[in-house]
Amino acid sequence: MPDPRLPHIPPPATPATTTGAPTLVVRLDAPHHIDGQPARYQSLWLLMRVYYAAHYETSPVSLASLKIRFSQSETGGDLRMLISRAFSDFARWGVAVGWGDNVQADARLLPTRGRGKGPFWLDRDEMSRIVVTIGDTTPADPRRALASFLGLARDAPPHTPSPALDYVMQDIAFWHHLTLGKRDMQDGVFFAPPQAPSHGEVRRQQRTGAIPSFHAAQVCAVDDVQRGIALLAETIAWRRMGDATRTNRTLASLAATFGANLPGSPTLRAMHWIVQAWQAYASRDEAGAFAHLQRIADDTTLAPCLVYNPRIRFESRNLQALLHKSHATRSGPMPAREQSAANALAAFSDALQAAFEADSLELAQHVAANIGLSLWLFWQGALIDPGRRLAAADVQRQALRWIGLSEWICDRFGVGGNSVWNTVFLLRIARGAVPARRDPDLASLRASTPLTVGAFLDAVQPFGAPFSRAKGFLRWTDVVATTLADHEEGRVCFEPLQLANLWFEMLWFALHQDGDSPQALHAAQSLGRVLPMLPPPDRRFFRDALRWMPRDFQREVRLAR
Repeated sequence: MPDPRLPHIPPPATPATTTGAPTLVVRLDAPHHIDGQPARYQSLWLLMRVYYAAHYETSPVSLASLKIRFSQSETGGDLRMLISRAFSDFARWGVAVGWGDNVQADARLLPTRGRGKGPFWLDRDEMSRIVVTIGDTTPADPRRALASFLGLARDAPPHTPSPALDYVMQDIAFWHHLTLGKRDMQDGVFFAPPQAPSHGEVRRQQRTGAIPSFHAAQVCAVDDVQRGIALLAETIAWRRMGDATRTNRTLASLAATFGANLPGSPTLRAMHWIVQAWQAYASRDEAGAFAHLQRIADDTTLAPCLVYNPRIRFESRNLQALLHKSHATRSGPMPAREQSAANALAAFSDALQAAFEADSLELAQHVAANIGLSLWLFWQGALIDPGRRLAAADVQRQALRWIGLSEWICDRFGVGGNSVWNTVFLLRIARGAVPARRDPDLASLRASTPLTVGAFLDAVQPFGAPFSRAKGFLRWTDVVATTLADHEEGRVCFEPLQLANLWFEMLWFALHQDGDSPQALHAAQSLGRVLPMLPPPDRRFFRDALRWMPRDFQREVRLAR
């Protein structure tokens, strides 16, 4: 017996299908109606296109099909808006249209992310609900009537999937934004300040910076592989900027993207672990960094990348070399440190070869600089050539030549992203041996004999072109001052660790050159202001390094902090 407290609900006027859902009466002739209500033409077209594909074709409707149909019309300017309005109409009409490659999924449960990329299909339960009419009657030949409405050839053979055509017919905005971002990252421009176009440059696209370009690329991505490429690029950019929080955030998004598409690009998945390893290295978690790199070798689907993909091999071997270098330069048993030094040089050498196999001079310049610095540091610490078969001057010149090669590549080929590390490395090598005892007096420090600028220019040949008088190569303090001026005047942006290294070298060379001078005092105070911005391990490094400075200037650094 019915509950008298519940209202009486009359049966629907529209007849129901075998699934229990009401039929949807679609009128194709003008004015277009669905269930007697006016229908937006573009939404009706897409509904009929997926209906046609469900009945007469073997594949869903690609985004390229919409682009071909509407690219020349006034509504084709924004396909995303057209698709968004269509799905709003579908919801109002109560019809389930799906998107994506899994045509077996329940269309009502699909996430809206990526909906604008297609492909589109009609949920199988909806196929029998739709009744197509012209006027008040159903057409005698529904297929021909639909083909005519959709603008398809009436006697065309059934549509067959053409993934290659669909891919190249997609909007290439993704590649445009990705390329702009790559160029800006190469130039070291992560965010570009807004600039008003000057007269005659109105049509020239303004530079936005790497991060905004990679964000725009993610919005335009047509699949998870493209989205992963843009996310990976953004992650690398944040890491180079030293922003650990945003690096971790984009890494999480990257992991979620791969989690949704496990068979995705092996190269991207391997790079994901490499960036994870870099992030661990940046936080001084060396065991974690090694573990992330090992994941690549342990995964049977990724391990071939280490053999056949020179970019992956470079990234893995270069980071392994830095980890070995870090272990070698710490205190500990000499045999273990010597082995780490040998492992580091071997890994750097393999990385250099991989960089040239990958035809990437940018990668080559990075590893060449690291070879130069490591060679000098290891030799100074007696971790290599313990019998001193090589003369100090020969090792110093060879180390500087590696730095020269790196800078020469940057200068000749326009790569390097305005990195300041080459300047820091050559200053450290040119400084040579610091005073033999800690807390030296000023006279002892000034008695040291760093390499002169002239001797450096001789040593660095045939890579001397980038080291000009205009860049300060008259005195070492001029070199540092010219480099710092680029940062202070906004031409480039150095991170705190780079600034700390520059101010440390400026302090040492100013003391050696002019003794207790205003330039040395300014360098000490500037170094003191930068040190609190560094993570604890880096602060400890400079705390120990400052012990080789006179006590008065150690105090100036502490007071500035």
